[in-house]
Amino acid sequence: MSKFLEAVSKWLGRAGRGPKLEVPLYKLVLLLRVVEEEGPIGRYALVEKVRLGEGIVKALLASLTAKGLLRPHRGKGCTLTEVGKEELSHLLSEWGVVSIKLLEGSWLSLGKYEVAVQIRGAAGKVRLGIEQRDEAVKVGAKGALTLTCSGEKLLIPGVNEALEKTNPMLAKKLSSIFNLKDEDVVLICSADDRWLAEEAALAISFKLRPSQG
Repeated sequence: MSKFLEAVSKWLGRAGRGPKLEVPLYKLVLLLRVVEEEGPIGRYALVEKVRLGEGIVKALLASLTAKGLLRPHRGKGCTLTEVGKEELSHLLSEWGVVSIKLLEGSWLSLGKYEVAVQIRGAAGKVRLGIEQRDEAVKVGAKGALTLTCSGEKLLIPGVNEALEKTNPMLAKKLSSIFNLKDEDVVLICSADDRWLAEEAALAISFKLRPSQG
């Protein structure tokens, strides 16, 4: 088991003594992502950005620090260690997440922030894109756009229409920031909070991860 999974196992509803308070794995990974991007960051800021209780965040930080994933900085908060960065990279790779980008501008015209995620080889698990939109809303985002890659083209699922025909600027933008391959999926999640948009993207990525058949 990875050091990260060892550190957070008690919050994943696994066997053991004591009360069970299950936290979705994608939200635990989000905590690492916030620390990676904004560290050094303190507990109270993490509570707000990850939307978990203060007691849970405090305990998580202690456990992750004990496993060597986080480094505390007195009076400033914590940052990821090299081990923490490797663990995060490995987890995202297991989900097929190749890249996560905060988009500039408003492409979906839904929320203030839009996060795009590239998932390797997950196109076969996308039907109409409605399922991904519903999952994003369930998490708390405003909505999501799912695109599949066929050859060098991004397609809108359900109608299989090329994105470059309906929104050539967005198609050009995504092609420029991602190294797209056949069967990839690009998700764009929108929310009024930057980290809520990414949380929705991670939740959807978890549903599409390669380990699910």
